[in-house]
Order: sequence, then structure tokens, then C-alpha cells
Amino acid sequence: SLMAQAGLPVTASSAELPVFDQVLADIGDNQSIQESLSTFTAHIRRIREMLELASPHSLILLDELGRATDPEEAGALGIAILERFRASGAFTLASTHLTRLKVYGATTPGVGNAAVGFDENTLQPTYKLQVGLPGKSAGIEVAARLGLPEALIEHARALVGTEHHELERLLRELQQRLERTKEMEQDLQRRLEAVGARERQLKEEFKRKLAARVAELEGKLEAALAEFEGRVQEIFQKIQAEQERQRLAELARRRLAQAKRELRERFEAEVSAVAETPPPSRRVEPGAIVRLRGVRQPARVLRMLKDDRLEVEAGLLKLQVSYDDVIEVLPPNTPLPKPLAGVELELAHRPLVREINVIGKRADEACAEVDKFIDAAALAAVDRVRIIHGHGMGVLRRAIAELLASNPHVERFYPAPPEEGGSGVTIAELRS
Repeated sequence: SLMAQAGLPVTASSAELPVFDQVLADIGDNQSIQESLSTFTAHIRRIREMLELASPHSLILLDELGRATDPEEAGALGIAILERFRASGAFTLASTHLTRLKVYGATTPGVGNAAVGFDENTLQPTYKLQVGLPGKSAGIEVAARLGLPEALIEHARALVGTEHHELERLLRELQQRLERTKEMEQDLQRRLEAVGARERQLKEEFKRKLAARVAELEGKLEAALAEFEGRVQEIFQKIQAEQERQRLAELARRRLAQAKRELRERFEAEVSAVAETPPPSRRVEPGAIVRLRGVRQPARVLRMLKDDRLEVEAGLLKLQVSYDDVIEVLPPNTPLPKPLAGVELELAHRPLVREINVIGKRADEACAEVDKFIDAAALAAVDRVRIIHGHGMGVLRRAIAELLASNPHVERFYPAPPEEGGSGVTIAELRS
């Protein structure tokens, strides 16, 4: 801090430091026989001066707080001193070997512990600062390493209280857990970096494939357009060769429209065949016998419903159809299919329509309803039905596809075109 405020480069790769109005430190041993100062007295006198000078913008440095006196009293006095510095708002750093001060740092909001680690096997410093964990004093281990007799060391260990042993054990466990946590964090970071690299690789690979696919489609489009232009030129050449220019011009426009439709169907891979049917030749009324679009056998009109809908009877079943589904009104004497002898059919639901909506139902419930619906449609000689299941997560669509694939009445099935609901609707064509 003093180097930074003096304009000197600090010894760090990067640093962000506050500006202090003063740096107050109690470091070293200032005892003096001449001034009748013991180590503790000199220590306390210096701290008293620092308490008088401390401000919210001061940096306080306390080395070995509570040394040179009874540890119990030193711990209590050290806590009181730190609380006073906290009340002044000063930024305070204190080093200590006192257990009570370590507990204070771990249990007091706004106060934190930190320790410089060392290898317990070699008793050598690791030079790693561990923030959030109190340090473990190793006086006896260091004394043993420096050559004190083994019997003396064992006697010292025996004199240390059980509580101290438990605390030291707890500190060792906390330090090991912190080291494992850091290793896990480093491993997680490596994994995240690997995942990020893989994600970037997949994105680049997808971009390359997408660009290749786009180029391929563009080539096909250009070829199709060239073919289309050739066909247009051929049409116009035929127009020029004909004497009835106006009639052939109209013919060319119709052929051009047809070529556009064929090109669109080729690229979108959609099959769309909509037959234009003439209006019924006779009046549709209750009792009339009609032929319906998508139903193989004639049906009898039972009654007229709202919204241009009819209720008809086809074989054993009753259907609800649109007025537009009536292709032809047959003569009154047209024979209708006779029901099989001894066969009766009772429907517990409303008359059959040629679509079913199972959105929001469970897969098993929806499949049961669709299975019954297919059976009823087959009995009514319907050749095409719509099953509305929605998009969602695709669970209903897959379950219904499996059901249709194994149903003996189904010839084939496929997603509806966009104008009829797209992949949220499945079209099933029934066997004749």
C-alpha cells in the first residue's frame, strides 16, 4: 500500500488497492530495560497509540496479537482490541496463535480467517494463502524437527489438552476438505473448458455442414430453375408456332402455373391432391342417399345440423360431415349396404366425425381413444382420418405413430401439410 501511494510499482502481477490516510503497525519486540518496558508493556503501549490515531481510512497491522501474557487473558484482550478497531472502521489485519482469536474470526460476522499452509509431512511452508480457514499451530512438530529429545516431545504432547487435540484435528480436516474442494473446482473448471471447446467445435461443424447443405440446395434450385426456364421457352416456342395466338397464350399461362406447382411440390416434398368436385346434383335433405368424400359406401342423411353439417348413417355407424363433403346425391332407390345378420353396434359416444382431438391427454388414454376411433372409421368405410395431437414434447405423436404402425386397418400415415396443422396433426389412410 505504501509503495502504491508513493508511486512505486507493487510486487504483484495485478493489484487494486484503497488509499489509506495512514498505516499503523505493531510488529516486532520493543521491550526496553532502560525504559522498564517488558515485551507485553511495549506491545500494549503501541496498541494504545494506534487506537487513538485509527480512522475509517487507516490500515492496521497487528503481529502476534496477545503475545507475552497469559493465553486466556490475551485471547479476551485481543478480541476487545479487534472490536475497538472494527468500531473505528479501520481495515485491520492481525496474526495470532491463540485458539480463542481463531474461533472469534470463524464465528463473527465481518471477520474472516486466513492461513498460510505448510506440509505436515515435511513441515515446510507451501506458500499458499488459504482464505476462510484458520491456521494450525505446529510448535511441537517444529520443535521435534529442530532436534529436541523425543521423550520431551512426547511429554509435551501428553500435556496438551483433549480440546486442543480436537481443535487441531478439526483444523486438519477443514484444511484437507478445502484442498479437495479446490481440486474439485479445478477439475470442474477443466471439464467446463473441455465442454466449451467441444461446444465450439460442434458449432463450427454445424456451420460447415449447414453451409454445404445450403450450397447443395442452391445448386439444385439453380438446376430446377434452368429446367423451368427451358420448359417456359419450349411453351412460348409452341405458342409462336400456333396460329391462334390468343388461345395458345392462355394455354401457356395455364401450363406455366402447372409447372410452378410441380416445382414447389418437388422441393417441399409434399403431396397435395385436392379434387374439385361439382355440387350435388340433387337437393340434400333428410332421407336422401348421398356419396361422401372419403367414404366408400353410400350413406343416408338423417338430419341437418348447424354450421352446414349433416348427420348421416353409413352402414352400422353414424357420422357427422360437412355439407361440402357430399360429392353426389344418389337416386332414392340406390341400395344401401345391409348390416350383417346378428351384428349389432352400440356407440357410447357422439356420432363419429373424421377427426379426433387428443391434445392434453396421457399417452395411454389417447392411444385407447384413437384405437376405438380407427375401428369405428373402418366400420364406416372411411378412407382418411385426422388425428390432432399437437406438438408439445412429441410424446403423443410418437405413441400414436406406434399404434398406427401396428393397426391392421391403417394403410399408411403421415404428418398433415402445413395448412392442415403440420406435425401437430397425423393423417391416417385406411385400407379399403
